[in-house]
Amino acid sequence: MLPSRSSESIRQGLSLKIQVSLIPEEGRRLQYMLEGDWHREYLQKGGIDFRIHPTRVDAEIHRILETVTLDISVETALDLGCGRCLEPFTLPVRSGFRYTLVPSRKQEAQKEELSDEDVSFSYYQDDLIDLDALVYEQIMLQVPMKPLCAEDCRGICPQCGAGLNTATCQCRPGAVDRRLEALKNFKAKKQN
Repeated sequence: MLPSRSSESIRQGLSLKIQVSLIPEEGRRLQYMLEGDWHREYLQKGGIDFRIHPTRVDAEIHRILETVTLDISVETALDLGCGRCLEPFTLPVRSGFRYTLVPSRKQEAQKEELSDEDVSFSYYQDDLIDLDALVYEQIMLQVPMKPLCAEDCRGICPQCGAGLNTATCQCRPGAVDRRLEALKNFKAKKQN
């Protein structure tokens, strides 16, 4: 059984932080579960709302001087709303990733464009690495721009709002909303 951290400890702002100077020479292996609303502290205002199921995290941590390498695998699921039909569905997430972290330096220049290598490269501050933040970041990278309950999701009718996956509507194809009928023959005049 993996150790579990309660949602109360997460709400108090406690996340799993690794102290770099205490990583042994032979490395360290961690296995744990994230439960409750642990991800809420990482959400940005105005983002999508969702629920993350209990998350299993397996991590191997190695350090050479100040450079830390993390090999992490994450297994969880997200409750989302479909981008076509708006119905709730569960998206399974399984991801494996590697990070290389070095101490943050104040004079480092910010790059305008990220390469594939930059995505797996990061910095830590004050001899601490927030492992949960990296896990959250990787989970979010697995969410498609437009999540779909199924590839063949038919969505909703733009006129009556009927869910086309479960019902049929009586709307005519190509019918125009009565309120917009006056615009049907409208032509804009060219200005010189």
